[in-house]
Order: sequence, then C-alpha cells, then structure tokens
Amino acid sequence: MARNICVDIDGTLTSPYFFIPYLNKLTGKNLGIEDYTSIDWNDTYGPEHSQMYKNFDHIHTDIYWENSLVDGAREVVNDLYDRGDRVYIVTARSSAIAHVTNSWIDKQDINYTDIFSISGNDGKVAMAEKLACDYFLEDDPSNAVNLSEAGYKVILMDAMYNRGVDGENITRVSSWDEIREILL
Repeated sequence: MARNICVDIDGTLTSPYFFIPYLNKLTGKNLGIEDYTSIDWNDTYGPEHSQMYKNFDHIHTDIYWENSLVDGAREVVNDLYDRGDRVYIVTARSSAIAHVTNSWIDKQDINYTDIFSISGNDGKVAMAEKLACDYFLEDDPSNAVNLSEAGYKVILMDAMYNRGVDGENITRVSSWDEIREILL
C-alpha cells in the first residue's frame, strides 16, 4: 500500500552542519559542530545578526547551490518512490526561492511526487495534514515535537541541536541506512 512520506531538505537530505562555514564567515565566528547545539541561529551566533537570518534565503541564495545530499539519501528516496510511495519534499525555505530549491532537487536526481517551499517552520504540521502524511523525515526539534504531538510518525535525523528531543511518535536515526531499515 502506498504511503505518503514527507521529507525535509536542510539537515535531513543534506548535512545538518552545511551552513556552519558560511555562517562563521558571515558572522566572524569560528564555531564547530560541537557548538551547534541550537537550530536557532540567534542562539548559536547571537542576536546581533538577526537581520541577516531574516534575509538569508534572499541574500545568500547562491549558498544553496553548493549543498549536497548526505550518503544514501538519493537511493532511499528513489527506492521509496519506485515502490509506489508518494514522496513530498517539504522545506521551510522561502517560497520566493522555490525555483532554486526545485532546480537543486532536480539536479540531485531525486524522484518525488511534489515539492513545497513553505517559508518557515510554522506550516509543517498543516502540510502533514494536507498531504495525509504517514511519515515525516525531519531534523528540526520543534517540528519533530509538533508533528509528533499532532499524531504524525517522525523519523528524526540526529544532530547536535536535536539531542534533547523525544516523543512517542519520534524515531531517531543517524543515517539513511537506518531510514531504509524502517521504511523499506
């Protein structure tokens, strides 16, 4: 039976630490993976850069082209799609750069049913409901908790910033091989 699987991009299909070198350069800081204990850039890099965070997608769009998939992501997503599951890419990236997001996904040779750029994290539960989501692959701690509390099964990609997250419907994984074991 076909399932509806929602997949986040940044931190799930891609490394959760991809932005660190760019943010270090933009902020003049020298943080490492071990310092990345909050997904909120205000907490991690300081509120003095808050305007940069708000405009990041619009001003630093070129950075997204440099991102790459983590090991196993393409193969697992394509296998899910090939077995008949509906794969929805659901990203918090701004809808204003949807053309970049869509082109980047296509360049990665990922098969998907549809893609949604929802301009922030507030709409993930609503999208899960709209898409009748069976599983949501996510890295954001707040999204994971909100989705879990709304009754959705969450496969949480482990990261320094989500280590404190737990929930009845949350299964933590550290690789796409583990996702393969769960879903295929």
